[in-house]
Amino acid sequence: MDSNKVKDSQRVSEILNKAILGEKINREEAKLLLNIDIHSKDMYRLLSCSNELSRKQFNNRGEIYAQIGINNSLCSKNCDFCVFGEKHKLILDSLELDRDDILKRGKDFLKADVEEIFLMVTADYDFENFLDIGSRLREVIPKKMKLVANLGDFDMSRARELEKAGFTGAYHICRLGEGQSTEISKEERLDTLSAIKNSKLDLYYCVEPIGPEHTIDEIVDEIFRGLEYDVSVMAVMRRIPVPNTPLENRGQISELELSKICAVTRIACGDSIRAMGVHEPSLLSLMSGANQIYAEKGCNPRDTRENTSEGRGFSVDRAKRFLWECGWKY
Repeated sequence: MDSNKVKDSQRVSEILNKAILGEKINREEAKLLLNIDIHSKDMYRLLSCSNELSRKQFNNRGEIYAQIGINNSLCSKNCDFCVFGEKHKLILDSLELDRDDILKRGKDFLKADVEEIFLMVTADYDFENFLDIGSRLREVIPKKMKLVANLGDFDMSRARELEKAGFTGAYHICRLGEGQSTEISKEERLDTLSAIKNSKLDLYYCVEPIGPEHTIDEIVDEIFRGLEYDVSVMAVMRRIPVPNTPLENRGQISELELSKICAVTRIACGDSIRAMGVHEPSLLSLMSGANQIYAEKGCNPRDTRENTSEGRGFSVDRAKRFLWECGWKY
């Protein structure tokens, strides 16, 4: 075997032993782990380490969060991976769920025994309407249940309004390729992350949408950005090549590659997170440190169906099955 490969393998052992002992890994160590050959013995040692950490920290318990996509509408931000981009001309008729329908879907998710509920809208959606919907849903779900906002960028004053409306957290990220494959500046995203960090809202972060062209340095940047902004729930997501979107022809990474990124992300987070997610649900990643997945209703930025529960979106029962297949209790 090549002497450099032997040294790298020895270094991998040292890093994984460090992680098992509860010590944090640094950026350079994360890069070395991400460079592991997915067909090597080190790959399976990596997945095993991350899996062990999550089984222990999360008490072998899986979690299902529910997301309701409120509007199926054209969006001015024109993300190259998103079905809603107005330049892509994939949305012919705008659709918005009415409040009664949203409340019904929320109640249905509640009966199905989900952990948390997310409300998702496009970046141009009216903020006051979003607050009203959130406050009404807050009234019909348990006080202890977390309610999470997934919307466009916002400042500190709006973060406080979200809190008053009953939201407990926000899903927000600086996406891979931000400002290049989106018409949103990285600065806007960071300003919103700062607002979340300085509020009472929990941050839900994700390394996404990962494509074959993204470098290890880019991926490591987003892993550690989440940690910088005090992430509560971390996740990884591979890009879906939505037909007729600008990034369709760039393809996607395999679930095996995603499981490696999931494992490294999980290890880098140590005990600072309360759950590790993978989206869309992946059996391999659920054996590589992830313990949290989503069930979805309504619109979905990766789905041309108006109701993603008829397309890409998972039902709660299917999500429970995935957790069961991988030995997670729910």
